[in-house]
Amino acid sequence: MKDYYEVVVVGGGIIGHAVSYQLNKNNVTTLVVEKQQSGRKATKAAAGMLGVHTENSNANEFYKLCQSSRDMYQELNWELYELTSIDIQLASGGMVELAFHEQEKQAIELKRQAFPNLEWVDQRQLKAWYPMLGKEAIAGIYMETDGHVEPSRVCEAFKQGAIAKGGKVKEDCHVWNINHVGKTFHLDTDEGLITAERVVIATGAESGRWFTAMGLVNPMIPVKGECLSIISSGIQLKQTLFCKDFYLVPKRDGRYVIGATSERYNQSSYVSVGGIESLLTHFNTIFPSFRDARIDSFLTGVRPGTEDGIPVIGEHPYLPGLYYATGHYRNGVLLAPATAQLIGDLIMNQSQKAIGTLVSPQRLAMVNS
Repeated sequence: MKDYYEVVVVGGGIIGHAVSYQLNKNNVTTLVVEKQQSGRKATKAAAGMLGVHTENSNANEFYKLCQSSRDMYQELNWELYELTSIDIQLASGGMVELAFHEQEKQAIELKRQAFPNLEWVDQRQLKAWYPMLGKEAIAGIYMETDGHVEPSRVCEAFKQGAIAKGGKVKEDCHVWNINHVGKTFHLDTDEGLITAERVVIATGAESGRWFTAMGLVNPMIPVKGECLSIISSGIQLKQTLFCKDFYLVPKRDGRYVIGATSERYNQSSYVSVGGIESLLTHFNTIFPSFRDARIDSFLTGVRPGTEDGIPVIGEHPYLPGLYYATGHYRNGVLLAPATAQLIGDLIMNQSQKAIGTLVSPQRLAMVNS
């Protein structure tokens, strides 16, 4: 007997489970198929920053998408907790971007002009806020509305929330082929044939094969990232600190996440000596007070980058029923709610927001020469 679903989401990271949650809570029966355990790849290695302003330098359409997605977390925080009892650890302490050189100061000055809601922090204020800095910061901007979450908890909350609404999950199940047969899709998996009315590709950095197999230009660029977490009881920080060479994210359980390296086309799964050495060299220069901190863990994941730096979210241009939700690079956690809403709107035949044009797979259609 063949499994049949209205929607099958291929990929069980934070994006895949966010899409499933959005659909299942709107009574669209959805199955997530993940070849490993859910959230074990890029999601697990993410720091969880909701860095709307660190990821944008002007108020364009992509900024608006990031902003709306960040804001959705306020409601999701309580909604998911009530449904699953999972605390996604939404932190609202804000973020501070620091400048240590004149060129960096000029860059954040331009950002401040683009976003008048950001607060300028002068050198004197920074000394008072962060006396532990080993290298003097000359300026900063305070992004009060940007915070962070705990990515693994968010992913699990989306997963359990979808299940509570009738969704299904198949883990440790590889999808080998997807064939369009009539008005349905046939997925060949480790557990046999699965049939679906619609399919959503949310396989992150491994999404490339599903573009080429479906006649589209493959936009994917895998980007390896490495980070580490440390524990220190001697220093207390509330804000996430963002510098040119690293970021520092204070977590509720006492950890500080330091990241992240960025290596294009590297898909290796191990933590490298060189990557961690580079991070710690930059970090120890700025925060020598943390030298005695205890290392908690090392993390690595492969981010799903794209050629143009824009995610791919929407329906295949000439294969109705096939959707993409991938290419988020380092913004998967930030953009999970908005991505789920966009895909949900498309599948449920509601009006798609204007932002859909920016991220649409239409730009990847092959042009006949």
